[in-house]
Amino acid sequence: MTRTTPKGRIDHAGICTAYEQLPRTVDSWVRLLNFPARGDDGLWNAKQVDIWVKGNRPQAWPAKAAATGKATAPAAPAESTEQQADAGEELLGPSGLAARYKVTPQAVNAWKSAAGFPDSTESGKWRVSEVDAWVSKNRAHVWAEFTGAGPLVVVAPPQGDPKDLYDLAGYGAILGNATRGKPLSPTTISGYKARGLLEPPDRKPGDRKKPEVFEPMWYLETIKRHVYGRRGPGRAREGRTRRPRQ
Repeated sequence: MTRTTPKGRIDHAGICTAYEQLPRTVDSWVRLLNFPARGDDGLWNAKQVDIWVKGNRPQAWPAKAAATGKATAPAAPAESTEQQADAGEELLGPSGLAARYKVTPQAVNAWKSAAGFPDSTESGKWRVSEVDAWVSKNRAHVWAEFTGAGPLVVVAPPQGDPKDLYDLAGYGAILGNATRGKPLSPTTISGYKARGLLEPPDRKPGDRKKPEVFEPMWYLETIKRHVYGRRGPGRAREGRTRRPRQ
């Protein structure tokens, strides 16, 4: 549902009105790297804004009103179970955060108990600006995919023979360094394995291959396939890095 002016453009007040948001909330949207660029006329392409809101702020979709392209006063925002305004600050609950960063609800639950994660408000929601800051610092791969900026790999996997063998701790070190700049804890990587989130092991005890192994082991090439094959737009490929948008 695209709201268009005669030229298909929309201004700041029109965005506020169309999606029933406070001006401060829209201010935070337009500062994001992946928000559509403002044109030379100072307006945005209404269709591009529709697409962005639908993909990045599903709690504000579909739009509630038609845009006029005029600097009209925005309508009062309607409260929902996942978003509200508190003195102009955008607030989201767990499922709203999962939708925003395109992660699973389980991931958000894990974040909530992680060191430094922001405290929720009395309503049980989180200030988006505070969570943005935490994610950009502690979940670099999620932030890179959210903003469309790179690099998606914080610390590249080691160079070596593709058939070099790594145990579960080694897998966790490579994956953690790539995604957040530090090895995953034994508890975290064991949980990933239990939930089937890792590549199947290449070697197992008693497989009669050489060298003999006494626990599940993975080839370096297998771990790299996991690191460079993670979901997300514009994900990095082995041997390549991405430059931040200018």
